Amino acid sequence: MNKISNKKNSKKKVPNNIHSPHKCLEVLGNEVRISIIQLLMKEELTVLEICKKLNKEQSLISHSLKQLRECSFVDYKKQGKQNVYYLKSKIFHDKNKTLIEMFIEHSNKYCKNKK
Repeated sequence: MNKISNKKNSKKKVPNNIHSPHKCLEVLGNEVRISIIQLLMKEELTVLEICKKLNKEQSLISHSLKQLRECSFVDYKKQGKQNVYYLKSKIFHDKNKTLIEMFIEHSNKYCKNKK
């Protein structure tokens, strides 16, 4: 018997806590993704707004946002037909912490730690 997959159900939601801190550091090791985080530190934006501000293709921005979501750096909310992206962790807004301190705090909260 053949199982027919339902396209609506085949799109998987990005789960929380799926990556190790090492993987999340790799995600941050990309200029486009860092630029997205810097933009989202200032305001919430749609994919198209991010594309315009960074002068990049939508496919690149969408892929980068997916990777940032997988590590719980960003999330989105629906506004009409659009997804509006924002920084999930307020940790990145603390100007009194170094980047390493911010990442360690984020990692402890959202990443899978191997022991």
